[in-house]
Amino acid sequence: MYSNLKLTWAAVIGASFLMAGCSNDDVAPIENITIVEEGSVKPAQKAESTQPTVILGSGGSMSEVLSRTFTNIVEPEKAKQVIVACSDLDTYEEQIVEAYKRGIVITVVDPIGAKLEPWCLAKGMVFAGDPMAIDDSALISFNRKAVSISVQKTKTHKDMDVIIEEDDVPLVIFTGWLDDILTPNLKGPDFRSREIKKRFEPQRVSHVFPIEIPAEVLKESGWGVPENISLKTTAELKCNIYPIHSFADNASFTGDLYAVEADLTIHNGNLYNGRWQYSQDGKKYESSGFYLSDCQFGVSLHERVASGIAHSSTHTFAGGPAPVSTEVSSTLQPGFEWTFDGWITGGNGLESSTPTPLQEGHWIWNNLAEIAAAGVSIDTMTEGGDVLWTLAVPEGNEGAPAADLIFHCSWIWGVPQATDDSDGRYYMNINMAPVYRWTRSLLPGSRIESKDLSLSESSARFMLIPPSRAEGQRVNM
Repeated sequence: MYSNLKLTWAAVIGASFLMAGCSNDDVAPIENITIVEEGSVKPAQKAESTQPTVILGSGGSMSEVLSRTFTNIVEPEKAKQVIVACSDLDTYEEQIVEAYKRGIVITVVDPIGAKLEPWCLAKGMVFAGDPMAIDDSALISFNRKAVSISVQKTKTHKDMDVIIEEDDVPLVIFTGWLDDILTPNLKGPDFRSREIKKRFEPQRVSHVFPIEIPAEVLKESGWGVPENISLKTTAELKCNIYPIHSFADNASFTGDLYAVEADLTIHNGNLYNGRWQYSQDGKKYESSGFYLSDCQFGVSLHERVASGIAHSSTHTFAGGPAPVSTEVSSTLQPGFEWTFDGWITGGNGLESSTPTPLQEGHWIWNNLAEIAAAGVSIDTMTEGGDVLWTLAVPEGNEGAPAADLIFHCSWIWGVPQATDDSDGRYYMNINMAPVYRWTRSLLPGSRIESKDLSLSESSARFMLIPPSRAEGQRVNM
């Protein structure tokens, strides 16, 4: 089973672009391209924010757009967000460290992995964002509770790098994330509840993937494409991670648990361009696109070893994963219920998190809920601590390509034998590979052919903050 899973991923990675159809040798020229039906490409949303923000120094390559976005510039001691270019970290060290201690969001522009990670470590700051995407990110934000987001700006395709320009960085997603995490949580943990999601504070990580269909690839297909149509969109990943420690008194499991809920949102509307017609070799065609055809989404557990960070083949799922394979349906139940008895403590193990008492009880993980499945069929492959979901949008569902595809999934990783003084570090690895389809009809007539574009795999990785393992105890990172 595991070998099949690896082969599946190899096929995705190796096929940067799979273009169905005939060779493009001696392709006849395209003439008279006209739009016959506008698509539902969403206009750019305003990204302005009212969050009290201070920009220290230059603001890096995004200084102009950030100055337009955050108009409520304040003094550092009044800010809820501090923005600084990675190159200016040393210059403003005192202000940044003080802001971090107060729980302020630190946003680093133009981050460089060789600089940011060791700098944070030396200053006692935990950056739990995506270490794989540091050098390819426009910005990375985090606070002392390891709430983090990384907005990727570089997407590597076969034989080319696609660089997202400053004005194309999806700041509307970033400002929405900022508003969300700065909204006071009036409920707080419920210390009477035995439901893990109500009792413990999660680690929250987010990542924004750029998705781009290269115009060069479309031209090589031999099919006509109008100029200035939208070929860019984004996929947004949000994860809540609940770290828990189960003590030896619990006969069913001893060690650390990481219960994860993840939402992947692919913003399809920004790639749907309606219908257009063109002439070629004396024939008239009508094309339509681009539709999300399917997407592979996989998660795996990695761990720190002497040589770096490696895939963990020794740890499995203690609960889930969900959803399991299902045929096309209007609704989907993507969660599962998991229970056990014993003594546990939890919440992320940073010094800034609220101490969670060691307590015995009948503990429940329950995220069963019916959600709209958008007519998507799901194939689930599981091996050890790895799972690969293949989401397939069926033929004939092109009538609603503009709707966001939202995929909700969950699982619980078990790391047995973790003790109070364990220093092992674990990482959540995410892989995503979407496929887009466009169609062509010979006029007059119905659709006669289609082509699929398998975009290259995107990856993200996040450090899992260990749970607190005793009352009032915090893990030294």
